[in-house]
Amino acid sequence: MMRQYMSIKDKHKDSVLFFRMGDFYEMFKSDAVEVSRLLNLTLTKRHGIPMCGIPYHASQNYIGRLLKAGKKIAICEQISLPKEGKGIAERDVVEIITPGTVIDEDFLDKGANNYLAALGRYQDFLSIAYIDLSTGEFLASKIPWKEKNEKLKKELMRISPKEIIIQESMMDDHMDRIFDSSQAVINRYPDWNFDLESSRLILERQFKVAGMKGFGFKDNDAELLSAGVISSM
Repeated sequence: MMRQYMSIKDKHKDSVLFFRMGDFYEMFKSDAVEVSRLLNLTLTKRHGIPMCGIPYHASQNYIGRLLKAGKKIAICEQISLPKEGKGIAERDVVEIITPGTVIDEDFLDKGANNYLAALGRYQDFLSIAYIDLSTGEFLASKIPWKEKNEKLKKELMRISPKEIIIQESMMDDHMDRIFDSSQAVINRYPDWNFDLESSRLILERQFKVAGMKGFGFKDNDAELLSAGVISSM
């Protein structure tokens, strides 16, 4: 069972893995240590392995608290039971919940937007887009690259995103300082995800249009870069 757990966890290293075992979700090793601290749960050990668990029927409350703490959660369910009770149940991740993509009202702050933001660079501009999946609000803009340190920090303070997708090559000491005051979950995506033509085609398919002119954009506008990345999530 632990080999099965480690195999699944290896595919979701950046998430807390909720591993279904009967009527409980169990967490092991570093996940157990962290979650027990964040949720004030009892941390136990079996064969020297740290573990903690929560009842399946009460999971919504615990998931909500972890999302507010900025954690991503991978829900791993039993998808088939062993025949004749021999062996272990087959398990797989059926859902990944992140602070910026959640739409369940139980996890949302009714007094504030729940923005997912994306940041990428196109030529001399920083492309920024953000969406609230719970309301459908979707905006995109650009910032001159030379002015990004000051203007991006102000923009992030204004919209207070819960999660930010950022182009990997943009991460440096200056960007770290910009994020210092943000409580958002930061997800680094490879540069190949940030391709303007691909983003434009994604948006055209999403909105079922032949071009973005009707939305006020030219085909090479920097805003389309990050907007397309968010639309592909």
